[in-house]
Amino acid sequence: MPVCDGCGAQVDDAHIRRRIERLELATRFRPVHISVLLVDASPPQRPEDYFYRVSPDRSDRSSASRAYFEALMQIAGVSSIAPSSEESALAEFQRRGFFLIGAVECPLGAGADLQDAVERTALTTLRRVNVSYKPKSIALLSAETQPLIAVFQQTDWSSRLVLDNGKPFDVPLSPDRLVRALAQKGKD
Repeated sequence: MPVCDGCGAQVDDAHIRRRIERLELATRFRPVHISVLLVDASPPQRPEDYFYRVSPDRSDRSSASRAYFEALMQIAGVSSIAPSSEESALAEFQRRGFFLIGAVECPLGAGADLQDAVERTALTTLRRVNVSYKPKSIALLSAETQPLIAVFQQTDWSSRLVLDNGKPFDVPLSPDRLVRALAQKGKD
């Protein structure tokens, strides 16, 4: 069995296909120049809940996924989303220079230690940021991304790391806190 580059697990071909599909969906909305890289722990289990998966019917997303999507749109300053306009909201999110990634690129199974997985992939995440993303700012989302703080603080990214009182921002997100932190970082 092959080893997945996104999560480090031995996986089957279906797992690789799902990862490639997620990468293709995200790439469609990737800004040329990333102003704010939002780093969460990993994508959700349900494919319908993946942030970059446009659904013609928003009810396909779970309520938590809809709230997450709307919070990220608020953070980017994208006004409220009409039920059928996820694609235009994502295009505006992209235009404003925001991009969301998972430190672990694949959903983990039930009972997996997500924080441990983030810690194992921390250097890979750093390499992706250095080589591919090169954002102006990096904001960590969710407590599970805590291990990334030390990795980024030991590099040139330290001054561009946006945290909530020294910690990652909590999910579910409070958009106002992250908006204020990003505005403050822009003034520094």
